[in-house]
Amino acid sequence: MRRAHRLEELIFWYVFDRPFCVRNDLGRQFGISPATVSRAVSALVNDGLLIETSAEVASTGRKPQSLRINPEIAVLLGLDIQLDGVLAVVTDMAGTLLGRGAAPCDAQEGAEAVLTASLAAAGAALEDAEIDRSEIGHIGVGHSGDLDIKNGVCVSWANAASWRSVPIRAMLESAFGMGVTIDDRSRALALAERRTSPEDWDYPDALYIVCASGIGMGFFVDGRLYRGASLGGGEIGHTVIDSNGPMCRCGNRGCVEAFAGSVAILQQVRGALASGTPSSLRAVPDSELSIRTVAAAARQGDAVASLAIERAVHALGTAVANLVQVLNPSLVVVCGQLARAAGAEMLAGVRRAVRAQCVETAARSVEIRLARPKKDVSAIGCALLAAEAEAERALNARFSGRE
Repeated sequence: MRRAHRLEELIFWYVFDRPFCVRNDLGRQFGISPATVSRAVSALVNDGLLIETSAEVASTGRKPQSLRINPEIAVLLGLDIQLDGVLAVVTDMAGTLLGRGAAPCDAQEGAEAVLTASLAAAGAALEDAEIDRSEIGHIGVGHSGDLDIKNGVCVSWANAASWRSVPIRAMLESAFGMGVTIDDRSRALALAERRTSPEDWDYPDALYIVCASGIGMGFFVDGRLYRGASLGGGEIGHTVIDSNGPMCRCGNRGCVEAFAGSVAILQQVRGALASGTPSSLRAVPDSELSIRTVAAAARQGDAVASLAIERAVHALGTAVANLVQVLNPSLVVVCGQLARAAGAEMLAGVRRAVRAQCVETAARSVEIRLARPKKDVSAIGCALLAAEAEAERALNARFSGRE
């Protein structure tokens, strides 16, 4: 019985990491016969852990049935916590959006301000989904601070000085009365980007580079998000590419983020304007200066904007080239603010850097593209952070009931 459970567990997690697969995939992956696959899959379907779509009939004959995680295993709440507010979503296990809500806050006022906004945003999302809080199985939280993920602590948070050693997970668990999974916001976004992009599913080894106020990454190995020894894998933003470069908020010089993060780009632009450099951006009120306005000015030939964007793209291209050289992924997807605002320029620059800096075999085997715009994708990714905990709970419950 335990051996059968072990196979079912392997199959369950293999399916969990993929939006769908077919029985033949399982036979090839685990080297087992169709009959063994059938027994294991039938048990998981009967237990309500997996679902199998009805076979379709095409002109060439019957298509194989498709397996995926049962989306009704649990209802999840995702909290996307940022400096100026919290976005909450309610989803099923597949990340299907059921409701959303938002609440503003100023994280510089302290953890209590964020906690209040989290409760308000969650309440609005639950009301939008017409779901009671008691129906939520688990909460996933994305946060952009420096996190001790194992202990659920925010060690520090740039531009929020009061966030030092804040036990954010324990605070949220106490406030909501349920389990919380916390992770870096970039990894949450990467998780959602992959899960909601069918064109990515054929690439088992993929990098998702998130360009926001900082630079983050989600790295998938054989379809599973790689987390590393301290669960913090993917901190590409704080890798040094120029030891004589600008100071980064982490205390080092020349990090990728110090060149390509949106905060760094806007700092460079503001510095140029303060020094009197001619620019069309002088007509833009400081409160309205954004990556979007800088990228638009760069496309119009503004020298200050062009230099800031070019510097960011060059740094990002170098970082991606290093990753491609070391990790040899088959896919790189660039996401986030800068990718949306300067998409064509960024994509061309990153591809150019990979061709120039990587060995030919690595450069030739990787596809590099921009993420497609998706509404609430980072918050949905936060909810999906909770899916693994609920999947493990459901798996353990079914197996313990069959001992």
